[in-house]
Amino acid sequence: MRETYGVVLPGMSLGDLTGKLIVVEGTDGVGRSTQINLLKPWLEQQGRAVLDTGMTRSELAGKAIKQAKEGHTLGRITLSLFYATDFADRLEKQMVPALRAGFVVLTDRYIYSLMARALVRGLDPKWVRNVYSFALKPDVVFYLRIGVEDLIPRVVFSRGFDYWESGMDLHPSEDMYDSFVKYQTALLAQFDKLAEEYKFEVIDASADIKTIFARLKAGISQVLAGEPLAAAPRPRLVSSPQEEARPTPDDSDRTASQSSSADRAEEQVLQGAGKPGEGSSR
Repeated sequence: MRETYGVVLPGMSLGDLTGKLIVVEGTDGVGRSTQINLLKPWLEQQGRAVLDTGMTRSELAGKAIKQAKEGHTLGRITLSLFYATDFADRLEKQMVPALRAGFVVLTDRYIYSLMARALVRGLDPKWVRNVYSFALKPDVVFYLRIGVEDLIPRVVFSRGFDYWESGMDLHPSEDMYDSFVKYQTALLAQFDKLAEEYKFEVIDASADIKTIFARLKAGISQVLAGEPLAAAPRPRLVSSPQEEARPTPDDSDRTASQSSSADRAEEQVLQGAGKPGEGSSR
């Protein structure tokens, strides 16, 4: 039976949620959206129904959050509660119905990003955990872990620095670069603590897209088969530019037609990865 981190939303039954809840976590610009866009067609090629979701996609609060953030005036508590409302609405209206129907739910970030952001902004840790105590425990959380040194060029050469992603509400400065480094360093430290507390499956996000995709496929395949995930070595935050991760072979049990279709979908995503304006749930 499914469990939450403390309480259950009124009227919600946890006894018949037979699907799988798979989370891809990580900081801004780390490549979560790219991987979700690869994983969804791969899973569908196996005949699985898939729902993908992410922050600010609720009908209740999604658009309002984006509009409110444009003014750069949101307080830290208001911001946290706004995101909690968005998450609660998506949990009730999207994730739970999909899990009840046996779907694989792929979520681009979960409560952990929201918790990390709130903790960096100095909110009480106990209060933050209580706010999200109604969240379902996922079947697995894959944390794409990266160091600031590797993150900076990705952001610079894609969409550029953003007010909130740079923590300008915490480090008011004319130098957005300096604020970005300070904020992301603090955010990554919180992610590392949450990774230990909630037992994330850590993946080195400084590797190439195909290598990360192969790691995710292998882990998800084990989860879907009901097998325990093997403990992976903890990646370093700063990787040597001379070192390249060795790709994991593709699944050998796909048919030729499935491989061809999945590879075409993969190539389309890879060609679009890293371009300015790449989708990111904020």
